[in-house]
Amino acid sequence: MTCRRIFWILPLAAGLLSAQSYRQVVEAIDRTPVLQSGRMMQSAAEEMARASEGRNLPSLDLHFQGAWLKDTPTMTLHFPLLPGPTRPLPMGRTRQFEGELRLSYPLFTGFAVSAEIDRSRLEAERARLKVLDAKRNLILQATELYGAIRASEAALAALRKAKSATLSAQKKAEGLYKNGLIPPADLYNIKARVYDVDASITQAQSRREQLLNQLSYLSGMKLHSIDGGIPLSTPPASSRMKKRAYRSRSDLRALQALLRVDEAQIRLAESRYYPTVGVAAAFKRHGDTLALNGDGFTNADRSYVGMEVDWNLFNGHSDRHRVEAVRYKKLSAASSLLDYRRRVATEIDNAYAELRALRSKSRSARMQVKAQEEYYKLTRGRFDNQLASADELSRSIADLANARAKLAAILSQIEVQKAKIWLLGGVELFEKKIGMK
Repeated sequence: MTCRRIFWILPLAAGLLSAQSYRQVVEAIDRTPVLQSGRMMQSAAEEMARASEGRNLPSLDLHFQGAWLKDTPTMTLHFPLLPGPTRPLPMGRTRQFEGELRLSYPLFTGFAVSAEIDRSRLEAERARLKVLDAKRNLILQATELYGAIRASEAALAALRKAKSATLSAQKKAEGLYKNGLIPPADLYNIKARVYDVDASITQAQSRREQLLNQLSYLSGMKLHSIDGGIPLSTPPASSRMKKRAYRSRSDLRALQALLRVDEAQIRLAESRYYPTVGVAAAFKRHGDTLALNGDGFTNADRSYVGMEVDWNLFNGHSDRHRVEAVRYKKLSAASSLLDYRRRVATEIDNAYAELRALRSKSRSARMQVKAQEEYYKLTRGRFDNQLASADELSRSIADLANARAKLAAILSQIEVQKAKIWLLGGVELFEKKIGMK
């Protein structure tokens, strides 16, 4: 094997080793920094939900304080019937220490605690659904890029075939020119066409490289080439896809979760109509030393059991207006959800209409390719027999390349459109269809 052949084989082998399939690209998206950031926010929301659940449990607090008084606490007694000066009597020490271990529990909060816990749980669920929707949008972008790369590769293949045909025509034209059968202009015309095809190939390669770079950034892995098409079956009827979307779409479910959050917010606002009842018990000691055994004047043991009832009877109707505000917010969320469902239905209808249009265009493009192939064969035969000009032959080669590229682009768009329709039904359904779950 010559060095030149090795030089060409090694880059080809490296490209094949680094080629990634559509499924591998989709799987890589799951590990991108964008989704990792979303998952961290989801974990934060889940931790906040667990933190709110702690409000439903008793609270145990340890408190200790110490004070050093400037003067000794005294009391002066006055006896009007007894003459003579009065002397202040000491009533405490300059050092005072106090320790307390307190157990408290909110016995009743007007359902505020349960409403807050429900709200936090729903916020955590919304965060999870936002991650799924972000993933769906990233897969959608990756699908469009993957399809564009497939189309660019097909265009490159068509241009290389065009170059091969042009070089063959050039060789034939050189023979005819040597025998004086064609003028120099015809030969130069075909040679110029070779340079033109080379420029188109370079431009197509640059476009393919740019698309690969964009897909590499989106997927988080370096791509030098792709392997295969988008392996998805034909979607079901649009009515079935709509039902699946209503049931599974993460963005729709996030809006539904937001509606339930507003319901929890209403319960939270209404909790101010009720009293709050709390109970507490504490083991408490007092003293003038760290032993907390009294100070010689007061009792060392100050332990207690108590309860507290707090009920606001009037605050200028602010509670009522706050509840009404949250109710309007819920109505707004319900209207947004209804509008979004209609938008999803419209997107699905339009996606199916676009798929039908692409399939119709593919049938036309196939016939166009077939016609251009026959026309090229006819023109090449006529050129070989000096019945057609070099310009006519060049145009037939270019038209055939364009027809092949157009057909490949439409077929790629059909694959992308089918993937879009499956994604409109939800990312979980899409992953199941490509074998990820």
